[in-house]
Amino acid sequence: MMTAIRTFASSISTNNRRFIYLIFAGAFGSFMIFIISSLTSSSAWVILPLQINYRQRPECTCLRSELPLLSSPLTSKQNDSQAFLCSEYATQRGPHQRIIAISLFGPKENRIFQFNRSINFLHALIQDLNIRYSDGFILRIHHDNTINTADIICPIECKHPNVDFCNMTHKLYIPPKIWRFIPAGDPLVDVISFTTLNKG
Repeated sequence: MMTAIRTFASSISTNNRRFIYLIFAGAFGSFMIFIISSLTSSSAWVILPLQINYRQRPECTCLRSELPLLSSPLTSKQNDSQAFLCSEYATQRGPHQRIIAISLFGPKENRIFQFNRSINFLHALIQDLNIRYSDGFILRIHHDNTINTADIICPIECKHPNVDFCNMTHKLYIPPKIWRFIPAGDPLVDVISFTTLNKG
């Protein structure tokens, strides 16, 4: 076999060898460009969440309170997975959060849902939170798309810095009655309490 390769190699002229080397070099260069461009485009996706203004939802005209910059490994390395649990703003709050969590979902999952009544209960709960738990507790409201961002979420989040809305529309495989327990799996949360607005 080696003799056949040597015979083949000696029969190829110098020009042909250069041509074959040029083809291999071109293929190798194309492969390297592909790898580098793949790494560059994937790192752009990694940087993108950090460039989004975590203080403002696209539907809102107001900015939420600025939070201190964090260097916690829990927020820098796992930013995407943490945002999956609630929102970029909730993740930016950093570790040692104390949470009161509720689920707020509409008539598809809750037959006794009455929108105005539930929103009134929500406002009463926020007032109660501000009086009884004014020492740093945060209310996380896990909701579906029956809660309008521009009309309900923006005014509440911008007025109350201790309230975070967590959109569960893309997590409907989790039953709505269980949404309020999601912060129990959040490594940024130290203390959690559960309550409900929707009985049923």
